[in-house]
Amino acid sequence: MSTENPASCVSTLDLSGGENRGNPEESHSRGVRSGSKVLRFIWHSLYSQYNQICSRSQTLRQLVCREANKPLPKKLRHTMRLNKSAKRKGYEFYISDEDRSIPTGIPNCPRGLEYLTTIDQLLVKQKVELLEAFTGFETNNKFTIKNALGQKVYFAAEDNDCCTRNCCGPARPFDMRVFDNFQQEVIHMHRPLACSSCLFPCCLQSIEVSAPPGNVIGTIEQEWSICSPSFRILNHVGDTVMRIEGPFCTFSLCGDVEFNVVSLTGEKIGKISKQWSGLAREIFTDADFFGINFPLDLDVRMKAVLLGATFLIDAMFFEKAGNQETDRPGML
Repeated sequence: MSTENPASCVSTLDLSGGENRGNPEESHSRGVRSGSKVLRFIWHSLYSQYNQICSRSQTLRQLVCREANKPLPKKLRHTMRLNKSAKRKGYEFYISDEDRSIPTGIPNCPRGLEYLTTIDQLLVKQKVELLEAFTGFETNNKFTIKNALGQKVYFAAEDNDCCTRNCCGPARPFDMRVFDNFQQEVIHMHRPLACSSCLFPCCLQSIEVSAPPGNVIGTIEQEWSICSPSFRILNHVGDTVMRIEGPFCTFSLCGDVEFNVVSLTGEKIGKISKQWSGLAREIFTDADFFGINFPLDLDVRMKAVLLGATFLIDAMFFEKAGNQETDRPGML
């Protein structure tokens, strides 16, 4: 049985041949360098396979991107307004391909509204609040705003106190804050306390829209009428640019309720429709579906104002008080 000389043994990491085997230190260093090359070769091979798989599977690529976020500089994390947990970990919000495709730097377009320049339709879905559905206790409304493909583009949340919600009911004043997918507030809406009945023509409903918050871009004001609701849409300088005309009866009886958006000449250019959301949802909750249609080339600020008009119409005609329907024909 033969024994091997330890000096003649070659490490598995030494793939460069048998030169300088007499010097153990030099042989070891050469083996480490060769091992690093092997590891790099394996890594690049695996990475190329990963790229090929991700090119075929969009879901896998997005999952890996979400789970492998890299730390960001402190200043950038601060500008993105990350929460405390994310700041400690140094994670960034995942940015999808849809978010990267949003145009930026468009002239005369408020920050955060760039995406509205590319669409002519929005879908607004109100979140079902279980506490409100079972007890009638009013909670802050929350809405998801999607495009025609069902992709989330904005999120809106009502900002109000408990006493005002439950004492004033659907006529309550509120602030509506609209956030983009980066959790930045891009639109702010304020509805003051007012009356919607034609018996009080001096204090009718209105809502003010700002984008970005603090910069008023338009206002929706209720017009006095007896039979059917109507509104005028004002731009940032106070000029009337469009009108909204509603139906005599706003009851949603297994069908849509449409509010037409018309120009100053009376031509229909869009609509805000309250869509039928199912018998159970209509009876037991006040969580509604809305569709907003407008011209593609409409001023982006007026598109945001029409979104504010949707929230005002929802509060006036489709918001329940203690799960009790308060709507009635006409504007009495």
